[in-house]
Amino acid sequence: MTRVVLVASSPRLPLLFPPQTWRALDAARPVWLLDDGHPSLPALEVGEIPWQVLAPADDTGPAGRDLLLVGQGLDMEAVAQARRQADALLDHARRDGTATLLLPPVNDGPLVQLVADRAARSHIEVEAVYPVGEPKGAALLDLVATETRLRGPDGCPWDREQTHASLARHLVEEAYEVLDAIDEGDPEHLREELGDLLLQVVFHAQLAEDAGDFDVDGVARAITEKLVRRHPHVFGDLQVASAGEVVRNWEAIKREEEGRTDPLAGIPSALPALQLAAKLQKRAPAGALDEGAGSPARVRERLDELAGAAGAEELEAVVGELLFEVVALARASGVEPEAALRATARRFRARFLAATPES
Repeated sequence: MTRVVLVASSPRLPLLFPPQTWRALDAARPVWLLDDGHPSLPALEVGEIPWQVLAPADDTGPAGRDLLLVGQGLDMEAVAQARRQADALLDHARRDGTATLLLPPVNDGPLVQLVADRAARSHIEVEAVYPVGEPKGAALLDLVATETRLRGPDGCPWDREQTHASLARHLVEEAYEVLDAIDEGDPEHLREELGDLLLQVVFHAQLAEDAGDFDVDGVARAITEKLVRRHPHVFGDLQVASAGEVVRNWEAIKREEEGRTDPLAGIPSALPALQLAAKLQKRAPAGALDEGAGSPARVRERLDELAGAAGAEELEAVVGELLFEVVALARASGVEPEAALRATARRFRARFLAATPES
């Protein structure tokens, strides 16, 4: 039997190794940790791979467990310990035919050389695998593991007390903070705010998992399947000529999936008023809006009605109609009304601050 030591260096997540590494990473076997602060530990927990901190360095541990994770620095004391662990690793290779040394993203060079030198003297083959970069999305597992820990028995009391309802306002606030960051045009600020918004999604998914409803994988799987279904021009054979056709196909597929006959069904009533009006107008079938809707002339008519309005109730109704017409005018002009008003509000704020003397 060929005795092989597979030396693999991962940026952080052993569960996301390339295929050639899986032959040495058997999830059915316990994982040995030399350091319970090893950066791969969150992924091991998420993957439900059993693990334990290795016994004293002189003890090679029980037979049948062949994965060692090394996480300590390599000062003189650590080097001496690494020698003992390298010998333990090679003992596993001699006895079981294979052993795996999974290294942290730093300080692995001397230990790799140590294993290679000692393996060469023992006529044991060493295969080194260094994944190139961290797979895209790998850090999401850390976020999921962190929130799982926060909601766990030894986690955060505040996190454990939360419900979908109690988090609702935070979700709305974080979404608006993302909009502010987009308006600012600062990539670092946008990155931070998107992280806060992503946390809300993971938090709600963890609440649902704790209640036995669904989990974060179910959330991700559902949206992935939806994206594939609604992009037949990418994942199927459908041909499209423009982005507008893509949108029309999306809406048609959505109506078919949901079995909708009402074109206005599914529009959230909690949307901000300008967005709600724009969405209703966009979904409305041809002829649903009054003739001339969205024209400057119709806006002037509403302004004339405003001048003759009497009483608070009538005034509110006429102002509402005026705003609805302004939304239609914006859409007819190719302008997103919510974005336009937001930009104007920002300019007003800037002018106000510039004109206000410092106290």
